[in-house]
Amino acid sequence: MKWTEASVVPVRVFSTDEVSDLVRRDGAAILTGVPDERTALSAGLRSLGTKGVRIGRQIEATQRNEAAQARAVAEQPSDDKGRKRAFTLATERMPPHNDGYAFGDFAPDHLFLWCERPAAVGGDSFLVDTSRLLDLFAADPDNADMIPFCWNVAVDHSEPNYPQDRLQPLVRLTPRGRFQGRYHPYLSAADGPTRERDRTFVRRWEHAVLSARDHGPMFRLEAGDLLCIDNYRMLHGRDSHNDPRRRLCAIWGWSTDAVSLPEGALDINDPWAAAASPTGA
Repeated sequence: MKWTEASVVPVRVFSTDEVSDLVRRDGAAILTGVPDERTALSAGLRSLGTKGVRIGRQIEATQRNEAAQARAVAEQPSDDKGRKRAFTLATERMPPHNDGYAFGDFAPDHLFLWCERPAAVGGDSFLVDTSRLLDLFAADPDNADMIPFCWNVAVDHSEPNYPQDRLQPLVRLTPRGRFQGRYHPYLSAADGPTRERDRTFVRRWEHAVLSARDHGPMFRLEAGDLLCIDNYRMLHGRDSHNDPRRRLCAIWGWSTDAVSLPEGALDINDPWAAAASPTGA
């Protein structure tokens, strides 16, 4: 199976007016010529149009910051399933993921990655379209059994030691009709009599996602590029690098299409420290 067909290289555009249509069609777009973070925030909010609710910087991705976050998380214990949180260092290839996966329904529905300075070597980006991944499963008779599992069987989306309040399937339509497909490295089959069977389906989903990342095309974000992503549909990440001068800002955006809107800031190091309530966006 050519899982690489789910890999996406986004179109580059020069106008914010073009971004929203491309993100809706392709799942992502790159807006070029964005000179600073303030402009990136403004462009991101403008791309959400009248549906925009909130936008703000979540992470400043530098080699130093990533190392500090990794050290902090490394001190946290394993959970009762033996799972342990680990944050990726700059010198490691990232696992594909939707940003904010630790927060469940409070995760942003839009993600913007503004590149101030790329790595001299490495650090290229990748995107995996979970909607396309589902189509590839459906088109293969040997994998067609994945479709009812992905849509109908609830799995554990939580991080180690940070359980979420409900189990949910791998893919779904949100209450406002948005497609959402999810992956992160801590996905786990739910406890119960079908756990071992369900585990094999989760691993098959993981295999397809990682194959798309490892064998599909990557692309480079240059200085001033703003990568605009449908965070419900697309998985993203970057390749390894070893450049302490690389700087990228991750900006989270919520629209009226978001499942839930957190009341306060979200802390990826300690998800339970976030001020969140089950309020619809």
